[in-house]
Amino acid sequence: MDSFVRNFVQKYQRVLRKRRPENLLKLLSAIEYTEAILEITAGKLFGKVFKWLVVFVTQLAKCIIKLQLLIFHKIGIQPVPSLFNLKSLIETKDGAQQEEKKEGFFVLKHSGRAVRTIKNSPVNLENRDWSVPVLSTTAANNENQNNHFDPNTDRMRFLAELIYIVRPMCHITSMLLFKPKSWIQYFIALSMDSTSLFLMNGTRKLSKEQKEELKRRTLTLLYYLIRSPFYDLYSSSMINLILTLIEQRIIGTKFLIKYIKEYIPYWQSIYNYCWTI
Repeated sequence: MDSFVRNFVQKYQRVLRKRRPENLLKLLSAIEYTEAILEITAGKLFGKVFKWLVVFVTQLAKCIIKLQLLIFHKIGIQPVPSLFNLKSLIETKDGAQQEEKKEGFFVLKHSGRAVRTIKNSPVNLENRDWSVPVLSTTAANNENQNNHFDPNTDRMRFLAELIYIVRPMCHITSMLLFKPKSWIQYFIALSMDSTSLFLMNGTRKLSKEQKEELKRRTLTLLYYLIRSPFYDLYSSSMINLILTLIEQRIIGTKFLIKYIKEYIPYWQSIYNYCWTI
């Protein structure tokens, strides 16, 4: 039985590793762009129960894809994917690989060390040296942009990203168990977000893109102001008061403020539990 389980896990890992991370990022990006449309459509056509079923399935699919990127492809801080940036990212990676072949060296995946190929080494032993090949600008930028890490050596970052990935599933499960407007589900999501950011701040050697992603995640903590039950008890009255003051003191804003007040509850009902704003 033990050997059967090990063989199954090894075969499963080989199948997962065959999937290119670019394809997984494309699939993840497609889900990100369509999940709100699917949710609203399911709620309009089939009711509230089917709507939450769609929400659960889409979040589960995103969680599985992100875990695969983290564990098998060693992609650390995962930003919100964009269909517009994926093409340029793939083209940059392909261009860097072609330039590496021209330069006669390759870059190791985990360590990032440049290694000269035997084929491009000088034929005469006297002309050979032990100097490290210099990375080209494209290859260096590509390595800095991806910045893969090994979970076995950088466990703090791995744990932080793992908490961030499974947070939506923990939050939606707590919403089903303790009701959507319970303080328990609110503090579960807030504590997991805060813990993930706290562990990330203790790491070093982050690329520019990863630092921007951490800033985005920090700013998304402000969205807890419009999540239930905090919105129902505090934020709603504060927002209405501010809009009323704007309406009274700025001439010509009455028509606009009226529609904003009507739209905010509808917007909050959809995005108060959204996890990748």
